[in-house]
Amino acid sequence: MVVTSWTRLAAALAVVAVSVALPFARTPAGPAHHPPAPSEPPALSKPPAMTASFIAMGLSFRYPATWQRQSWSGDVASFAAPIVSLSSGPLRNPCTVTTSLGARTVTCAYPVGHLPPGGVLVSWDAVGFPTTHLPTPNTTIGGRPAVETTATGGAWCASLGGTETITVMIPRPMPDNWYQLDACLRGPDLAQQEAQISAVLDTVGITNGD
Repeated sequence: MVVTSWTRLAAALAVVAVSVALPFARTPAGPAHHPPAPSEPPALSKPPAMTASFIAMGLSFRYPATWQRQSWSGDVASFAAPIVSLSSGPLRNPCTVTTSLGARTVTCAYPVGHLPPGGVLVSWDAVGFPTTHLPTPNTTIGGRPAVETTATGGAWCASLGGTETITVMIPRPMPDNWYQLDACLRGPDLAQQEAQISAVLDTVGITNGD
């Protein structure tokens, strides 16, 4: 009987020991597991900038809708016909017409008097000059070989308070004729303004009947 009692007691203690040890045996080893943190909402994509369109004299393009635009028909200088001027600020008629002894003279200056910080001025002209040979093309605009140059300063741009000029020349089918873009940019954010001019040039279209 004594042996039986000790046997039963040992068996009971073993059951208790197992019962106590089991909860710890079910806990996995290693670092604690944390539920995944809620993911951050996706960043909202920046809406595309609004643009406006222009088409005249066989030339078309799009430009920032915030820019001002003005065309002056009939004002043709000796070798250049203004097509359109665009600017981030107000514009004025750049040409003065005088008539003397039956002769009509057109004198054109600039459609802005001064560029404010961050200002942009863009002028498109149809230019024709006999025996003119354009520089070797270094880009393609509107599907045509073209010349694009960027320079710091520039007398005409500096006179408006600008700090950088971009000039683009696109040959037309008529000999010694081309479209010319002249842009004057004023800092501080020249990179953004250069991107705007580049975006305009990317949309240029030229009709075959220009």
